Amino acid sequence: MAEGGVKDKAGEAITRVKRRVGIENPSAADDDGNVGIVRGALRAFGEGDMDGFLDALNEDVTWEAPGGEFPGGESLDGRDEVKDKFIGDAGRTFTTFGFTPEKFLDADDENAVVVFGTFAAESADGVAFEEPGVQVWQFSGTEAEHVRIYTDSAAFPENITEEKEREREEEEKRKREEEEKKEKEAEQEESSESESDDDTEGKSEDDSESKSEDDSEARSDDESEAKSDDDESESKSEAKAEA
Repeated sequence: MAEGGVKDKAGEAITRVKRRVGIENPSAADDDGNVGIVRGALRAFGEGDMDGFLDALNEDVTWEAPGGEFPGGESLDGRDEVKDKFIGDAGRTFTTFGFTPEKFLDADDENAVVVFGTFAAESADGVAFEEPGVQVWQFSGTEAEHVRIYTDSAAFPENITEEKEREREEEEKRKREEEEKKEKEAEQEESSESESDDDTEGKSEDDSESKSEDDSEARSDDESEAKSDDDESESKSEAKAEA
């Protein structure tokens, strides 16, 4: 949504509140009443007290937001959806996320509070950003029954929904499995090479031993033959001498 469109829509919402109560400058000097509830809810959200934030919402609250990359999408029905979608998306997308109020307009007669402020956050990849926004809280008794949020959703980083997170986890799992497979194949290849080297070394040793044994046997045979020839020569010499 373009910045001009955000301002126009927020301005229309504020004008409607002013017209309903018939004044141009509603006062919000203290934290009593609905202003105090909204202020406390936003503070709780910024401090990570999500239960405290949700306690300010009616169980059947209607939640309207700009959609796009804004956490939670365009429309949520009920406190549980706000918790699962808006809070869930914000928790997956950002390491810190909150709305800093700068000015409150209290339309007390109509049980509505308009809040001007800034969304301030740091994304999961460490990118910090700030974006102006307006919130309109409509009350039923002491709980907000309708919350409208106006801001430029295009300025927000990619919203990590539950589905996107699941896809990322599956992709990371696939990459891990591929790496483990490659490591296992490398280990098997290294093991095969080692076994091949052992077999070669063993064969070399066997060949050496076999050759050594053959050489020993050959020497033994040669020595035996030589000894036999010597004995035979001696016998002949002795016979001649006797003759």
